[in-house]
Amino acid sequence: MKLIPSEKIELKTELSIQEVRKILVEYIRPKKGPTFGFKNQKENKLFEGTFERDEFKIQRISKGRNSFLPQIKGQIQSDFKRTILIADLKVHNFSIVFMIFWLTFIGFAFVMGIVGIIKQDTNPILLIFPLIMIAFGIGLVHFGFNKEKENSINDLKRIINGQVKEKTFANSN
Repeated sequence: MKLIPSEKIELKTELSIQEVRKILVEYIRPKKGPTFGFKNQKENKLFEGTFERDEFKIQRISKGRNSFLPQIKGQIQSDFKRTILIADLKVHNFSIVFMIFWLTFIGFAFVMGIVGIIKQDTNPILLIFPLIMIAFGIGLVHFGFNKEKENSINDLKRIINGQVKEKTFANSN
């Protein structure tokens, strides 16, 4: 299991590269800052970001702040009679930095707990709290990212009428 979740996907579609370009332009809006207020505008765009020269950097549009939305960086390529969309899905850099601080702080508390047990005969049961906090932090990132990753992949598949390209693994025999 990776400490910081990420995934690489390939979606294939029978649409031409021009049709996929048109669809992506239709469903991607420029990135906006946070919006405030009570207006709930109807949005036909699913993603925000950039799309230039068959390359894109996007994320799903979410209501409110969601730190686990995958940052999708990819490109589209023509492949005989079909088009392939290749994308890397990663956790936002802010979330990675936050998790590094979180794990460093809790790791320091864990080490100080061990020192307290050795030097001052502190109750060892107190070490369970930092361990729970570490597990909670890692689990939260993985659960949140995987849920949003599936939503993002499903939206991409739906708009380009695509399928996830099967991964092939080399035999190690």
